[in-house]
Amino acid sequence: MLSIRPSVTKHVLSVFGRSIHPELFTNHRTRLISRNHYRARIDITSDGHVVAFTGSRGATMTEVVGSFQQSLPQQRKLFEMNLRGKYVEEIQGKRGLKYHSQFELDHVSADMFWMLQNQLQNCPSPEGMVHAFDSSGRIPFGAISYVHLEQRERQLLIQAFHTFPDDYIIVKSTSLFSVEA
Repeated sequence: MLSIRPSVTKHVLSVFGRSIHPELFTNHRTRLISRNHYRARIDITSDGHVVAFTGSRGATMTEVVGSFQQSLPQQRKLFEMNLRGKYVEEIQGKRGLKYHSQFELDHVSADMFWMLQNQLQNCPSPEGMVHAFDSSGRIPFGAISYVHLEQRERQLLIQAFHTFPDDYIIVKSTSLFSVEA
């Protein structure tokens, strides 16, 4: 199956106070996590990634990094922002859920881009998920999505890197989902 990521200019971060049906996305990699105080589903999608985090008291928060052209529900959308520059966001969810995120869009030199691209593609880690996309045709290499997961008893830390070779751009994010005691 051909998988080419849309341009970074068409990407947004959305956070929902609900789950989003996984069928809405083309998923390339999936990881399921189940702990005493939460469960999570992490997907690398054709546009970026989706994290659905559900606390032990039943509340769910979902982070979507994807194209604004993706058809997503508007109901219980807590936050939406175009992926530009840097920013930090914190959201207090229902029933003890918390969300903290830092995003940065970095335009780097061609040499730096290819060094980072190779490191991400060849990063052997049991805590990581990686997907290499097909080339858009302009450059002989496709984009890379790498998601690193750190699980704690009441927290899930997600570090994601999404590359955009046509523009030498790397989107870096760190998201922390947590459940209050």
